[in-house]
Amino acid sequence: MSTKKRKPLGSAIEEFVFGTNEAASPPTPPDVVLPAPTPTASLTPEIALPVATPPQPEVSAPETVPIQSKEPSLMSKLQAPDKEATVRFTVDMSETLHRKLSMLAARTGRKKVDIVRMLLEDGLKEVEG
Repeated sequence: MSTKKRKPLGSAIEEFVFGTNEAASPPTPPDVVLPAPTPTASLTPEIALPVATPPQPEVSAPETVPIQSKEPSLMSKLQAPDKEATVRFTVDMSETLHRKLSMLAARTGRKKVDIVRMLLEDGLKEVEG
């Protein structure tokens, strides 16, 4: 067993947190800061000297020009379009059909779900007439 005496928990925490050491000198109180003196009225009168200011050009309000753009405004672009609610639908398919779908998605750079939706819409239009 060690014969070294343990520090009390409070001083160990203080040393850890504040980096103080018990062997070091006790902390000195912070310097007292006196408030700055308030300015008093001067005994000598101040003489106001004229200050030359450079002439300022007259500034008129810019004319408002109506924007006649055929492009939609930035705010209308940022607003999300109304979306129809979606429903999750799970389809079991053969590995071969899934592989073909995956290859088509990779070749066209589209998501598989987008391809399936497009094929379903086209197929249903064809069936309907």
